[in-house]
Amino acid sequence: MLTRDIELSDAILDLLDNCLDGVIRQKREVDRNSTKNYYEGFFSHISITKDSFIIEDNCGGIPKEVAEKYAFRMGRSAAEDEENLPTVGIYGIGMKRAIFKIGKSAVVTTRNAGKIYQVTIPLNWAQNEQDWDFPITDIDDMNQLRAGGTRIEISNINSSIADTWGSDDKLDKFKNDLIRSIQQSYSLILQKGFTIEVNGESVSPLPISLLVDDDTSSAAIQPFLYQQTFKDVHVSLAVGLYAPPPSPEDIDDENNLRRSSSDAGWTVVCNDRVILYNDKSHLTGWGEAGVPQYHTQFIGIRGIVIFESTNPKNLPMTTTKRGIDTSSEVYAVVKDRMRQGLKMFTDYTNRWKGRNDLERDYSRAAKSVSIHALISEVNSAEKNESGKFRKSKGGYISKPNLPSPPNDKAYRTISFSKGIEEIKDVIEYLYNDREHPITPSKVGEKCFDIVYAQSHSKEGE
Repeated sequence: MLTRDIELSDAILDLLDNCLDGVIRQKREVDRNSTKNYYEGFFSHISITKDSFIIEDNCGGIPKEVAEKYAFRMGRSAAEDEENLPTVGIYGIGMKRAIFKIGKSAVVTTRNAGKIYQVTIPLNWAQNEQDWDFPITDIDDMNQLRAGGTRIEISNINSSIADTWGSDDKLDKFKNDLIRSIQQSYSLILQKGFTIEVNGESVSPLPISLLVDDDTSSAAIQPFLYQQTFKDVHVSLAVGLYAPPPSPEDIDDENNLRRSSSDAGWTVVCNDRVILYNDKSHLTGWGEAGVPQYHTQFIGIRGIVIFESTNPKNLPMTTTKRGIDTSSEVYAVVKDRMRQGLKMFTDYTNRWKGRNDLERDYSRAAKSVSIHALISEVNSAEKNESGKFRKSKGGYISKPNLPSPPNDKAYRTISFSKGIEEIKDVIEYLYNDREHPITPSKVGEKCFDIVYAQSHSKEGE
């Protein structure tokens, strides 16, 4: 039951979470938010074969007292609830669940405070219901884990997992998928200096940025920003354009849009750990409360919301840390702000639809700014004296003055599908050339213009 509700890649991410929590315990006196390279110098290396799984880090190791009272127990002891550190380990099942998901036995070697010890989880340990004690063995070899850290080696790989890693092609595919998951989940952490390798391949971050025009003397491209503190949970939010709204020709180019759409949507972060990446569902406000459902015309819109707390139980994340806890009261309030900001940019995209050449004058004047700079601006809102932020319902908010098209009027999108041969029939009728390079959206627009002109020519009849 412990391993049934978690995917293999998520179990491995749980082990990485433990490494990062070790860094936070090591640097408990350092402000994580104001330190740009907070994780610099720390690493986690993963090695996978069809017969074994190894993860090794230099993140401080497991104190022996923690091992005895918490790390190898099923569940979290009451004493651990008082850490007051912004970790992501909550339920006391991460390491154990990951080990049992992958294999039937393991050896955990750790070095903490200059002392090295080892815990062995033997094969078939659970068959004896009277004896679930794992002995701690002290090690004299001081050459192991010299930087201080932990090495977990899992063997007797479960049959379903062994099949997943059973050939070079399968293992290579799993490695690439795992790297992609790590990139998404630890993008902020990798940008802050942490190093992760999978079978010798270094994992690079996927940075998030938004377009910002520094010239605010008139209407300009700026993000929607918001910050608020709910008891011990601090929230920072930014949403805006990361690329100009697409033209009808862009939307017709489906192959390019598939690649671009993967960069749009909401990213939700809890204590530096990404729990939703570029989400475009109702979970993050799409298709609710006046916000349209995601469509390819919105591929230029991106947002991020960051939750931080020294009590991780109050963060709105599920046990697998790969989803939103929709029962969270804090998230319900923040989601209203997410929809508020999102609607500003879906409306902007709709207003400029069909006039993209004019819109480009504004989006090209803006430059790409990293989310770190924007969130720093949000977090300093209370001290900000420029008047950019205003106080609203206990938080601080900055609403951009976005440009409006000339002679701005209400617009609606006309969208329909027709067979390619039927479209070519119309192209041939219009241009006497069945292979004319006009796009389908332009064909529809030209047909509308013809009928519109005819309708006005009959107004005096």
